[in-house]
This record gives sequence, C-alpha cells and structure tokens, in this order.
Amino acid sequence: MPEKIPGLTDRTLNGPAGDIFRTIFLRIQTAILIIDPAAHEIVDANPLMESLTGLSRDQMLGKGCQGFVCPAKCGECPVTDLHKNILNIEREIINAKGERVPVLKTVAKADFGGKEYLVESYVDITDHKKAGERQAALIAFLSESLLRAKKPLEMMQKDFLQLAGQAMSGDYDAEDIRMQLVMHANNLHQIVMNLEELQKKALEGQQDEIPPEFKAFFFRK
Repeated sequence: MPEKIPGLTDRTLNGPAGDIFRTIFLRIQTAILIIDPAAHEIVDANPLMESLTGLSRDQMLGKGCQGFVCPAKCGECPVTDLHKNILNIEREIINAKGERVPVLKTVAKADFGGKEYLVESYVDITDHKKAGERQAALIAFLSESLLRAKKPLEMMQKDFLQLAGQAMSGDYDAEDIRMQLVMHANNLHQIVMNLEELQKKALEGQQDEIPPEFKAFFFRK
C-alpha cells in the first residue's frame, strides 16, 4: 500500500497559529488548493476542493495541477509562466469525470516555512452560468415571438388608421372597406396560428433551450 503523502498543513503549521489556520483551511466555504509553483504540484487541498472536483485530498496530493484539475498546458500556467494577476477571474477546473466546471479563481502567493507557495481559491459559478444561459434562451424565445407578431400588427395599425380617415371624410367604398377588414381578420388569425405554433414547439421540447419553468409560466402548464 503506497505511503500516504502529508499535506502542507500537516507538515509545516505548528502551534496555536497553525491550529487556527488549519481550522480555517478545513472549514472555509471556498475551495482551496495550495500549489508548489516550482514543480506545479498540489501540496494541499481543503474539503470544499474535494467536493468541487469529486477527488479526495489524497488523490490530489503530489499530483501535477496542469492537465489534472487545471486545463492549462505545461508551460502555459497563467501565474508562473504568463505572469498574470488572477483575482476573481472566470476560469475552469477539471473534475473527476473529466468535465470542465466554471469557477471564479483567485491566486495569491504565501510563505510557508520559508518557501513560497500559491494559494488558489475557487468559487463554483455553475448555477450562475446556467442562469445566464437560461435568461439568454428566454430573451431569444420572446424575441422570436415578438418578431412573428410585430410587423404584421404595425401594418394593420397603419391600414386601420387609413380606414378611419376615409370613414371620417365620407370618401370610401363600403365593399372596399369590408374586403380590407376581412383581409385583416385573416392576418390576425395567421398571427395567432404562428404564435400557437411557437408555443407547441416549446411544449413539445423542440426548443429545448427554453427553461421548463418559463414554459410553465407562459403556457400555464
């Protein structure tokens, strides 16, 4: 059985201050990795990082972060190679299933036992991203609904104003007005059919990007 690798907080933090830091490290509601910047190896991970990645602390310790939990390629580390300042920047991490999870990432340098490490903190923004995508889908759906109705209704409004002007002046032909009203009645019917078609597609799942709760709200299902 392979020897268990101790984490950084196991090896270097002693005394009351170390106990306080270790307690915060374990209980803080932010996922944290501690990285050896020279080797690009994970030297510690807190419980929330385990939850975020689906990997245990033991599975992460001693592993190279690039290509493991970080999608950056070797030689392209944003901090050590590209010298970027990472402060609440949207990035991705790789979980145990190989899926990319959107996060807000912050990296800070810290000294432990006379050696510099990178303290990387992550906030999962999956729900936030999904909410944005659902909002965009709803806007697209409503925009399409509006486009199907707006132009025909604008043209009908113009024609009705012309008919009203003719009726006021007395200069009109009754049969001509009757035909125009029948035509506009047919146009209104077509608009209703177009919107009902859009509704049907949404309810049948042909437009899967429309969130179910929005379907339920708009279509009273």
